[in-house]
Amino acid sequence: MFEKMLKKFIIFLCFLVPFHLKGQPPSNGDEKVIDRIIKALEIPLNEQKIKSDPNRYPAKIVLAPIIAFEPAINWGIGVGSKILFKFKNSGTDTRTSNMPIAALYTLNNQIILSSGYTIFFNHENWYLEGKLRFSKFPQSYYGVGNSTQESDEEIFTFTNYLIEPLLLRRVYKKLFIGGGIRYNIITGTELEEEGDLIVEQPSGFDGSRSAGLEVAVVWDNRDNVLNAGTGSFFEFKQGFYEKTVGGTHNFQFNQFDFRTYTRPWKSREDIIAFHLFGRFAWGDVPIAEMSLLGGEESARGYVEGRYRDLNTIATQLEYRWQVGERIGFVFFGEAGDVFNQTSDFTWSNIKYGIGTGIRFKIVKKENLNIRFDYGLGLGPQTVGNFYLGIAEAF
Repeated sequence: MFEKMLKKFIIFLCFLVPFHLKGQPPSNGDEKVIDRIIKALEIPLNEQKIKSDPNRYPAKIVLAPIIAFEPAINWGIGVGSKILFKFKNSGTDTRTSNMPIAALYTLNNQIILSSGYTIFFNHENWYLEGKLRFSKFPQSYYGVGNSTQESDEEIFTFTNYLIEPLLLRRVYKKLFIGGGIRYNIITGTELEEEGDLIVEQPSGFDGSRSAGLEVAVVWDNRDNVLNAGTGSFFEFKQGFYEKTVGGTHNFQFNQFDFRTYTRPWKSREDIIAFHLFGRFAWGDVPIAEMSLLGGEESARGYVEGRYRDLNTIATQLEYRWQVGERIGFVFFGEAGDVFNQTSDFTWSNIKYGIGTGIRFKIVKKENLNIRFDYGLGLGPQTVGNFYLGIAEAF
């Protein structure tokens, strides 16, 4: 049981934070120590240009060394980072662009390189979002459907290459329309002998190549992409994947992502955040492209991919309680499920969970936090998972 609870445990060894356990503010000396430690984790990118043009945004890289452990991967060491920047002549009407980059190497000689990015061009007339990823990494597979058991777990390893850029044009206020491509390769699959993947051989069990076009509609008036306090975000995305453009499977999916943020009290910085997510796929969908429930961004009580099927829907509600200038706590509840067809969805199968976490603000101007979360899944089995990263879950 303890090993299961550690399965997604990630510890960022980035610094030692001195603060008073009784809730009193740190002394001036402690503040100076904290500021010095944080400053050491920031790499300025345009100091010389700011000297000649003080109106420019102070671009920087925020670093956090990491040590990670999962029973499936053994120990790993690496670094996580966020690149924060604005283009020249960007004013207050342009939000800060960000590009997270993570690199991890494990004792099993496995490598993960990943990045997601949101880049705003001047005056937000255009913006670019997307993902890049390379990994050779084991993943747990429990089967397809919403009634799989913990005892069904098997480990399969594969090499993954993913590129997904989307370019969007502002058409009205904070409404954007655009599209892009998505190319996702699963190769070098290593399966357990006599495991369910070999026995059942679902589509794409031994590898796949998804190539296609995506179109998207986005509404985004959040005050801050990294840690919104007000505003809302809605994205609808439709993907078309065909063998004729280089793929191995013909399938489609659509996806929606809705988030909203409010500050219930004007005199405090506390935030109530709500998230609703759905993904629905059809056609010859390879196993790697099925809709998932679980992970650090949604349904944190469950390991990523704990449940998978053609369709998923998940929601979470989070209260972010700011108790000091740098320290905050969160409390969240979540619910969701996967299903093959709409008729298969039943309330009795809903997977739900609760959780809590702590936040430490490392970039005050951008409200950027390091977060440590513990989610407890309270579905058919009670399971727990730890997460730690830079920026919020949603």
